[in-house]
Amino acid sequence: MKKTILAAAIVAAAPAVAQTENTQKDLLPSLETIVVVSSRQPEAMRQVATSVSVLDDTQIKARGFTALADVLRTMPSVSVTNTGGMGKPTSIRVRGESGYRTMVRVDGVDVTDPTGTQASAQLQHIMSADVGKVELLRGPQGLMYGADAGGVLNIDTLTSADETQVTLSAEGGSFDSQRYNASVGGGSEVVDYFVGASYAETEGFNSVIEDEKAPPELLQNQDDDGYENTTLHGRVGWNVTDALRLEAVARDTEATNEFDHCSWPYVNDCVGDFEQTNTRVSARYQTERFSNELAYSNTDVARQNLAAGAISYDTEGELEKLEWLGSAKLSEAHTIAYGLEQREDTVLEMSRDQWGAYAEYQGHYGEGLYVTAGMRHDDSDDFGDYDTYRVSGAYVLDVASGSVKFKSSYGTGFRAPSLFEIDYNRQQDNPDLAPLTPEESEGWDAGVEYYAHSGLHLELVYFDQSIEREIDWDGGYVQSAGESTSEGVEVIADFPVADWLVVNANYTYTDAKTAEDAVRARQPENMANLGFTFIPVSALQASVNLRTAEGTVDRVGEPIGSYQVLDASIRYALSPALTFYVRGENLTDEDYVEVPNYRTAGASGYAGVEVTF
Repeated sequence: MKKTILAAAIVAAAPAVAQTENTQKDLLPSLETIVVVSSRQPEAMRQVATSVSVLDDTQIKARGFTALADVLRTMPSVSVTNTGGMGKPTSIRVRGESGYRTMVRVDGVDVTDPTGTQASAQLQHIMSADVGKVELLRGPQGLMYGADAGGVLNIDTLTSADETQVTLSAEGGSFDSQRYNASVGGGSEVVDYFVGASYAETEGFNSVIEDEKAPPELLQNQDDDGYENTTLHGRVGWNVTDALRLEAVARDTEATNEFDHCSWPYVNDCVGDFEQTNTRVSARYQTERFSNELAYSNTDVARQNLAAGAISYDTEGELEKLEWLGSAKLSEAHTIAYGLEQREDTVLEMSRDQWGAYAEYQGHYGEGLYVTAGMRHDDSDDFGDYDTYRVSGAYVLDVASGSVKFKSSYGTGFRAPSLFEIDYNRQQDNPDLAPLTPEESEGWDAGVEYYAHSGLHLELVYFDQSIEREIDWDGGYVQSAGESTSEGVEVIADFPVADWLVVNANYTYTDAKTAEDAVRARQPENMANLGFTFIPVSALQASVNLRTAEGTVDRVGEPIGSYQVLDASIRYALSPALTFYVRGENLTDEDYVEVPNYRTAGASGYAGVEVTF
């Protein structure tokens, strides 16, 4: 009987050994990796002088997290704060800048929620399912986007396979969590498509840490605060000719979140309903020398909060963009990229129009010198004209053991006050609340990278950036008289220890100060990730990641304790069609806080299965 079981196990495992789930190469950066986030057109990393981080679908799956924000925690210079578990308000800080300073795009659509206080992306509602690639441009060098000081987060969903492929997955685990995903994609030389549907829910945990001296009404209803998310996504492309491609993207997210402390007087029976629909249609005509794309995108958001069953907050908004993106290849070494954008933000009865135009020269000199110089002009019907700039340079020197890349970039940006900020001040009878004006940011960085033939990658970057007239809250929205600053160092190392072991590590030191020279709230001074990926056979992958943060303060300057969180996952491909995985989060059950008065999850475990055919 034992021999029969053993023989069956060997037969079952044999296809897994023969097939390739992941390889060492998938986990290591390369100079030839193609990115689009820097200049809105495909280019190899060897040409890119800005600071860009990349995660592909292999790395995203290895981490295994349900929420994409948890995946982003492992990237350099990225800190994430969450107020009580999956689906709760989540903010991403890049190089010390607040989350609303980083533009987030999904398949070319700006997913900014115009109804938000500072008009940022609702990152907590973006799940990791069907995400194929994440590119993060760090710093105020997002010339082509009109981006602010944080940078640009570009998210691409999975691309279609040449043949029809169906993927199904299911997961369950702690906090009565469940996740299901189904997708189908395929295509030919003429038509390609991808459709995905995902559902995630959790009972969660009581998100708020109640003060024992709080009023009795706040100490009641100490229940779990759950969350539910349904996301549908589709993309179809039609290659009308060799030069002309038409494409359409549609994405819809509906989420329900339970939380505490809403309305006045406070109650803990709170429910938030969120729906966001994103659409984009585009036509691209591309020849050997010219590329031009005309695109229209729309982000529509509706949010409603219920306090003890009664509506306490209700709003809706829309962000529309009409964009013309182009490039002209003057020669093999010289290219001009250009674009024109018309944007309209609408929240209930309020609206704002803004036009933008940019042009950038991109040159390649000699064997390894790459330079850019560009300018953008924006015209807002509320605030008039603003000009921003970017210059960058990279030099790649090939040596016997690999390549060394020197890089530097300088860029400026601006952020117009959100419609909410303007409207709030307008409604207050307070002469101290002066009319708001746009914030202006600038920053530069310089670094060196080493790519060895062995796979070793080392990177060292220094950054220094500032924001003039930063808008903050003080009984209303007010602007500082000076400059807030953020400077620091990023150290990144990726290397193969052996054929079966890869190490990915990063450390970021950030000195972020307000205009009053106080430490900025919720930004760790020191952050680090140390990850190990084990691949004993091609079908088996185990990943372990330790992240740490220290030197954080709250809004009144009180220290927030440092912490170390250990996560791990194991994936095993029983066959090319069937993969099992398990994942553990906060394995040491670290008791820590990211936002004062809000809990984080303790030790938890999850298991799932994926079927592909």
